[in-house]
Amino acid sequence: MRDLPVRATLFAFGVAVCAAAAILAAAGPGAWPSAGIVVGFGLLFLAADWAPVWFAHVSYSVGFVVAIAAVISIGPAPAAIAAAFGAIDRELLSRKDWLPRIAINAGALALSTLALGQIFVALGGPVGAVGTDDFPGIIMPLVAGSIAFFIVNAGLVSVMVSLARRVPLKDVWHSDYRRTTTMHFLFAALGVLFAAMYTSISWAAVPFVVVPLFAARHAFQTAEKSRETFESTLASMITALEAKDPYTAGHANRVSQIAQLVARAHGFSESKARRVRYAALLHDVGKVTIDTRVLRKPGKLTAEEYDHMKVHSIRGAELIADIDLLADMVDGVRHHHERLDGGGYPDGLDGTALSDVAKIIMVSDAFDSMTSTRSYRKAMPMENAFAELRRCEGTQFAPEMIEALERAIARWGWTPAPESYAGELTPRPAESVHAAHG
Repeated sequence: MRDLPVRATLFAFGVAVCAAAAILAAAGPGAWPSAGIVVGFGLLFLAADWAPVWFAHVSYSVGFVVAIAAVISIGPAPAAIAAAFGAIDRELLSRKDWLPRIAINAGALALSTLALGQIFVALGGPVGAVGTDDFPGIIMPLVAGSIAFFIVNAGLVSVMVSLARRVPLKDVWHSDYRRTTTMHFLFAALGVLFAAMYTSISWAAVPFVVVPLFAARHAFQTAEKSRETFESTLASMITALEAKDPYTAGHANRVSQIAQLVARAHGFSESKARRVRYAALLHDVGKVTIDTRVLRKPGKLTAEEYDHMKVHSIRGAELIADIDLLADMVDGVRHHHERLDGGGYPDGLDGTALSDVAKIIMVSDAFDSMTSTRSYRKAMPMENAFAELRRCEGTQFAPEMIEALERAIARWGWTPAPESYAGELTPRPAESVHAAHG
C-alpha cells in the first residue's frame, strides 16, 4: 500500500465501509433474489469492467448498462452488491496497493448503483419487470437515476484520483470525466433493453445484449484511439515548428489551452471548443514554410522580411484546409493576425467579417504572448495583460472575447508557464510574430 498516500488509502476504505453500511440500510424485509442471480449479475459487471473504454487518464466502464438492468430486475440493494464484483481488476491485483484500490472501486460502484436504484424506485420506476406500458413514465426515473449514478461514481473516483495524484479536484473532473458524460446517457437505453429482455426470457437475453454492448464499446474505443492519434499528429507538427522557431517554444500549446477555455466561456459546445483548441494549436503552423533566418533574426525585420513573415497565416490555413475535422476552423488560422479596425493581415478584414474563432485565437495569442517569459524579457503580470487587452478592445480585439477570457480565467484559473529568462542579453524583436504585443 506504499504507492498510495495515506489519506487516499483511508478515503478508499472509508468509501467501502460507507457502501456496506448503505446497502445494509437499504435492504428491506421483502424477498431477495437468489444468490445465484446476484452472482450472475456480478459476473456481468465483472466482464463489463474488464473491457472499459479508455480516455487518456481515466477509463469508463460499460458496466453502467448492467447497473440499469440489475436495478430494474432485482432491486437497488442486490444490484449494489452485484456491482461490487466489477472492482476485481486484473491489473490492480498485481500492484502492492491493490487492496485500497479495489476497495474504492467496489465502494464507488456499489454506492453509485445504490443511488441509481433508490432514486429510480422513489420516482416510480418499476422493479421486477418492464414493458411497453411503462413508457414514457420510466424515462424521468431513469434519467434522474442515471444522473445520480454518474455524479456519485465520478465524484468519488475524482476525489480518490485527486488525493492519489495530489492535484486539484477540479482539474481531475475537468480533464478526466467531461468526455464520458454523453456516453453515459447513451448507454442508459441499452440497460433498459437488457432489463426488459431479462425479465421476459431470463439469462437467454444475455447474448442479445452483450454482443451489441461490446460492439458499442469497441466503436467508442476506436473513436477515442483515432482522436488520440489525431492529437499526436498535431503535436508532432508543433514540435517540428518549435524546433525551427525557438521563440514559439510552448506557445502553441498554451494558446490552444487558453483558446479552448475562452470558447467554453463564450458558449461554444464542448465539441466546437475542442476544435478551436486544435485550430489554436496550429495557428502558427504556417511558419514551417518561412525562412529560418527570418524566424530567428533577433533584430528588426526589413519590409521584405516582414512581408515574408506575414505569409505564414495564409500557409497555415492552406496546410489545414484538407482536414475535414477543422473545416470550420480554417479562417481562424488564416485571420488570427487581423484587427477589428481592418489594420491587420493577410486580408485586412474588419470586425464584421471576422469569425468568432479568429477573434478567440487573436485574444488568446496576445494574452499568452504578454504573460509568458521569453529569452529577451520577463512576463507581464496577468492584470497588466488584461489592462492592455482592454486598452486595445474595439480596435484590435473583440470586447466579447476579452470578457470571455476574463470569465474563463476567473472560473478555471490559469498559471502561465514561464520559459527561461536570460536577462536583456538578446535584442527584442521589433516586430512580433505572435501578436501586437509579443
